[in-house]
Amino acid sequence: MQAQNSLQRQFPLTTVSDLAGISVLNLQDAYLSPLTYSGLGVFVEHREQKLFSPDNTKLSMQTKLNGLIGITVNPKSTASIAYMGAAGSWGAFYHFNNIADDLYLSAGSTLDAGFAVKQNGRNVNNPYNFDLATNINLAAVANYDISVFRKLIRLNFEIEAPVLGCMFVPEAGISYYEMFELMNLNNTFHFSSLHNRQGMSLNTAIEIPFKNSTWKFGIGANKLKYTANEMIFEHNELKMFVGWKYNIYRFTGTQNKAPDNFVSAYK
Repeated sequence: MQAQNSLQRQFPLTTVSDLAGISVLNLQDAYLSPLTYSGLGVFVEHREQKLFSPDNTKLSMQTKLNGLIGITVNPKSTASIAYMGAAGSWGAFYHFNNIADDLYLSAGSTLDAGFAVKQNGRNVNNPYNFDLATNINLAAVANYDISVFRKLIRLNFEIEAPVLGCMFVPEAGISYYEMFELMNLNNTFHFSSLHNRQGMSLNTAIEIPFKNSTWKFGIGANKLKYTANEMIFEHNELKMFVGWKYNIYRFTGTQNKAPDNFVSAYK
């Protein structure tokens, strides 16, 4: 991908990554219960990364979609909380080229929006709670290539943390009927920052190339704690995942042929 003819136009590839895995969940939702609920979940993630311009290999954009479904129980296994959520994000990254041989670093910022619903079967008055939040995050990625048995194996590390945002947290005891039917939305939306919302997402993986794609195996952790209306909420995950990565180029028209020159944001 690097040996391009400078006299010809280059076409930016989109690097696609699809992941699926299992999560060990720990949830604390003071609106539904004062106890911590633990269980398992399954998640999927779709990610795309592309250079803003083929003439500048230092700036790229990234879009990401993910979803999680899980079931958790309290310490006595007398009640459960079902969880279903999804989130999407868009971000921009700066690539620090030529840092060191086989080491590739990038850093940037992402804007995300997430929605989740939690159901507690034992809570008769308020059995549901909704998580709704948007955040500006700081993110960084490190990739290191090593040669093993004539294959270029990649070690990957990613970190992301929220900095500023807005979140929906109702007051304790108020019902959703009161909030939305009677329009009692006082003190339900809150500005969030490091003083009331701390979190971090970590992923580490090994990427093994094959003929037409790269397979990815890794582990990760998501840790989030936020407070509002004198209530504490936590969402913690320890996850294992497997996925694959490949490059595509989108172009329109049935008669168009794929161009010869490509340049990718994935280094």
